[in-house]
Amino acid sequence: MDRMSYMMAVPSREEDLMEPETLMERIRNMEYLQIFKLELEEETIQLEAVYNETVYRAEIYPADFELPELFRVQHFFPDVDSEELGERESGLAVDLMFAGDGMASYHFQLKLVDALLPGVLAVVDISSEKILSGRWVGLAASSAVPPAPRYLYTVQAVSGKEGTVWLHTHGLNRCGSVELEILDSTVETYSTHYSIIEMMASRLIEKEEQPGPWEPMFLARLSEDALLVTTLLPWEDATEFYDEGILGGKSDRVDGHNEDTCCIFTYTSGEALEEKQVSPVMVFDGLLEENPVYMLSTRETERMKSLAMERLSYVKQLAGSDNCEILVKIGLTVDEDGDSDGSEMEHIWFELLELSDLAVKGKLTQEPYYISDLHEGDIGEYPADRITDWIIFTEERRITPDDVYLLEL
Repeated sequence: MDRMSYMMAVPSREEDLMEPETLMERIRNMEYLQIFKLELEEETIQLEAVYNETVYRAEIYPADFELPELFRVQHFFPDVDSEELGERESGLAVDLMFAGDGMASYHFQLKLVDALLPGVLAVVDISSEKILSGRWVGLAASSAVPPAPRYLYTVQAVSGKEGTVWLHTHGLNRCGSVELEILDSTVETYSTHYSIIEMMASRLIEKEEQPGPWEPMFLARLSEDALLVTTLLPWEDATEFYDEGILGGKSDRVDGHNEDTCCIFTYTSGEALEEKQVSPVMVFDGLLEENPVYMLSTRETERMKSLAMERLSYVKQLAGSDNCEILVKIGLTVDEDGDSDGSEMEHIWFELLELSDLAVKGKLTQEPYYISDLHEGDIGEYPADRITDWIIFTEERRITPDDVYLLEL
């Protein structure tokens, strides 16, 4: 499995591709970086260093640049001018061997890019086949909290005959994970299946040891009586469940998508799990449309909370404004005798009414699963440090802690 992560940084000005000695000096000035090796071999800077107790190896070199036709501007970066990018001919390759934790490695790579080319125009993340805003890269690099796991990969949707869709990821291999797929999706259902891939990817990025084939993973509560328990099958085994000519079948994998990739299936019951009888995830399509509750890991919940609190000042600036609506997610203690799937907290969305340094007041937008005396429409006041996430809805777009740079455009 190739754990090298390939990025191409496109400078705001091509003359910013300075002499190698200048770039090396910028690396030396990075905080908390313990350098073992920093040498110029021909035109390539070879770097070996320790950052946050992890050893990284990187290669940095100028390269010809041509905007790949199939790459996309990821997560709606309105400041990325694709036409301007298309005119650029030079960039700086920053290739990093991921080590240990995938999210920490990705975060370090962004910090390295930002140190080398402050104010970078855009970054082409070749491994995930997407384009990142330079403004977003600068914001992410300056943060103490890693970006959301979804930035580490891209889910591509390939359409076929009769409305079929083949979903598959790019970018997870560098994290030590298999790529993920769902076969036989449709134009009507692929968005809900995308959510399954997103949640699975987040879990796999976190895991030190990857789950084996047929190993169950509890992903979501679909209703009071139904759970979404998923598992992974190597693509060779998965295609046996479908017709020979299916989109994403063997004939579509001659030139790629044939190594280190698995398809997502589900167990429909405890009996199915015991007998290792899997089903395609579309058996739950009806329930998947009913707003299932996906179970975030403790680590991801803590990451989201840390980032939400780090950037809470943006919410404070807009609280009470007539030009936007704001939702805040608040973590509340569940009933002692309730079946909360092992969690002590339920994280619930409130419409923001008031916010101060100490308290948040909001109106509940949903019915809780595990708190019996709290109901949709209730108004309550809670300590501000219970906030674990937030969303700002403006007339133009939806803004989360991961992309607050949009407010500064």
